[in-house]
Amino acid sequence: MKKISILFVTLFINTFVFSQHQADHWYFGIYAGLDFSSGSPVPVTDGALSTTEGCSSISDVLGNLLFYTNGVSVWNRNNQLMPNGTGLDGDISTSQSGLIVPDPASNGSDYYIFTLANDGGANGFRYSIVDMTEDSGLGDVITKNVLIQDNVTERMAAQKQLNGEGYWIVVHDWGSNAFDAYSLTSSGLQLTPVISNVGMVHTTAQIQNTYGQMKFSTCTDQLALATGYLDTVQLLDFDPVTGILSNPISLPMPDHVYGVEFSSAGNNLYVTNYDMYGTLLQYDLTSNIQDSIIASRKVLSLTEDLYALQLGPDYKIYVNKSFSSQLNVINSPNTPGYDCDYVDNALNLDPNYLGITSGLGLPEFPQNIFKTEGSCFANGINEVTASGKNLLYPNPSGDEFTVNLSNQHSQSTIVVFDAEGNRVAQFNEVSEGKISFGKNLSAGIYLVQIRNDAGVTNEIAVKIEE
Repeated sequence: MKKISILFVTLFINTFVFSQHQADHWYFGIYAGLDFSSGSPVPVTDGALSTTEGCSSISDVLGNLLFYTNGVSVWNRNNQLMPNGTGLDGDISTSQSGLIVPDPASNGSDYYIFTLANDGGANGFRYSIVDMTEDSGLGDVITKNVLIQDNVTERMAAQKQLNGEGYWIVVHDWGSNAFDAYSLTSSGLQLTPVISNVGMVHTTAQIQNTYGQMKFSTCTDQLALATGYLDTVQLLDFDPVTGILSNPISLPMPDHVYGVEFSSAGNNLYVTNYDMYGTLLQYDLTSNIQDSIIASRKVLSLTEDLYALQLGPDYKIYVNKSFSSQLNVINSPNTPGYDCDYVDNALNLDPNYLGITSGLGLPEFPQNIFKTEGSCFANGINEVTASGKNLLYPNPSGDEFTVNLSNQHSQSTIVVFDAEGNRVAQFNEVSEGKISFGKNLSAGIYLVQIRNDAGVTNEIAVKIEE
């Protein structure tokens, strides 16, 4: 087999970009919900969740709803409280009260629910565990409220580790500049965090300094957080291998700040704040230079009371207006400037006039769910295409592959992804010549991406049994 059919490659590429459906169902606010399984969001009006702020939901890889939580209670897919599904130590007024993360050791049966107290309170950062094999497949909370750390703000975020097998769950200390990155792998949750003392001190001068969202870029390498009444957004580099955060960039806000979200390609950052002259802002991150990022600021809206932001499975960003029956939307978040197409009142949450509204928050997810790594770092390249340049050989291979860079005129980065979009290998600053890889890869299909000054080239590699 020396040729791969165009149809087969196309099917692989579509699967690579759009295979993950764990965020297809959203429950938030005052009995609000959305179903993205058709490709576009459809309002759901039979949800049981009511919360002011933080919440999380999870579906399986095919998009079937599993359960959802506000950090205090847990409901199954039938909108019923799970056994032991009450009394979790989050809070409905915590910015990011609950966050559901799959247990890497369970092959899809167990899920961690991480919770945060409000206002830096005594309940702190805790975890509970849901076992989906219990209660006839509807799930049961089998472990509840295990303390990980106290004295934390209302911010947390999760992202997959570079090997694709584990997760980093990051929180921020209350009263210091410490980020705490906890590793969750098939060996369990490591209770000793990787600590990065970097960036601003989240001072205890005002309780409101605990408020605001924290988000990873889907491209893995950056983290942004809103620091409440400190009126600043911080942007940091993140190492998905070590869990270390570094190189803080501060973006001063005209007023108090709450929501942050990256576009799916990681090139734009969106922020909500209380400033009446600019409640929704866009920043161009491509320069990675503080002054240039600040200068790129675009005011997209003057609409009052905008709070949480969340990237959707359709790669649009949804913008929450507090206690409204309407959601706002950024239709093309990767597009710089006003062409990103921000629309007020774009989605009616309450078509049947049942009194359904948003709160302040939107569901939180591990950001890898929205990963479209073929678009990252590509300055506007938004889909994966095969090059046909024969840079990769032998292909198929039962042993290893060689990438030929002899015709490249600049240093390249080579990244290898498996069929689920997980990064399985990376080679940085490769000069002209040849490199080999793949001897230890399992049989299967891989995307090999070559990034350099000329752009991004994609090759499909097929590893076969020897």
